[in-house]
Amino acid sequence: MPQKLIIDVDTGGDDAVAILLAGYHPAVELVAVTCVEGNAPLELVVRNSLAALEQGNLAHVPVYAGIDRHMHQQPYPRDPDQERRLKLPEPTLAPAAAHAVDFLIDYYLGPAGPDTVLVPVAPLTNIAVALLRQPQLARRIPQIVLMGGAYTEGNTTPSAEFNIYADPEAARIVFQAGIPLKMVGLEVTRQALVTPADADRILSYPTPGAAVAGPLIHEEVDWFVRKFGAAAGQVYDACAVAAVIEPAILHTRPARCDIELSGELTRGRTVCDFGYQFRGVAANVDVGVGINRDRFVAIFDEAFGG
Repeated sequence: MPQKLIIDVDTGGDDAVAILLAGYHPAVELVAVTCVEGNAPLELVVRNSLAALEQGNLAHVPVYAGIDRHMHQQPYPRDPDQERRLKLPEPTLAPAAAHAVDFLIDYYLGPAGPDTVLVPVAPLTNIAVALLRQPQLARRIPQIVLMGGAYTEGNTTPSAEFNIYADPEAARIVFQAGIPLKMVGLEVTRQALVTPADADRILSYPTPGAAVAGPLIHEEVDWFVRKFGAAAGQVYDACAVAAVIEPAILHTRPARCDIELSGELTRGRTVCDFGYQFRGVAANVDVGVGINRDRFVAIFDEAFGG
C-alpha cells in the first residue's frame, strides 16, 4: 500500500518537482498540498502549485492556501530566481475553501492522520500554528520529513538555511514538539546532484509527469551551471519526498537539534548536537548526513519514466 503524504510548500521550481514526484511515484500517495509564504508571496505559491498539478494531470489533489506572514515577520531575503511565476499556463483550478492550518488540524485528528507522513519543504509556519492551536497534533502526526536546516554551512546566511531562517520561531516549535522528525538539510541536497545528462533523460520521457517536471528539473540544474559554473545541480525539495519514497537512501545520525533565535550572526541556525548523550539530553531529530545519489536520480526515472 502506498505511503500517504501531505506536502507543505512555498512553490518555486524545486517545490513543483517535489509535488509532481509525490504525485507520480507508485510508492506514495499525495493526499494534499498546503501552501505557505516563503520563497514567493502566498498568492504566487498557490498559483504555481495549482499550475503544476493541473498541467501534470493531478487535478484531483487539493491545494490549501495557508499563512501569508511569518511569526515575527522580520525581513528575510528572497532569491529573485525562486520568487517567480513558473512557466506554466495559468491554472483553471482553484484552491480548496478551507485554510491550510484548519485542514491540517482536521486531517491529523481524523482517522487517516496517524498513517500520513507530513513533508514540509518550506518555512514551518503552517505547521507551527497548527500545533499551537491543537497541541495534540504532536501525538497524531506519525513523522515529519522536512527539507530544511544545515549543521555545517547555510545558504541564506553562513549559519542558516532558507526555510528555517525565514521563520525560526516556527521551526523551534516544530523541532520541540516531540514528533518523530527527519531533517533533510543542505548536507544531503549537496550530495543529491542531478547532472545535465540526467535532466535531459527525464525530459525525454513521453509521459505527462515528465512533460511538466522535465523542464523544471532542467531549469534547476541550469541555474547551478550558470550561476556557479557547477557540473550538476540540486533539486532541494525532491530530496525530502525521495526520503519518504525510499527511506533507505537517506543516511542519518540522531542528534539534539535546537533553533537559534537571537544570535546576531546565527539566527535561524539548526544547532545539531551529535554528542547529545554526553550532555544528558535526548535526541529529537534524525539528521540527514548523506544520500544515495544514484538511487535518488533513479526515483525520478521511476516516477516520470512511465
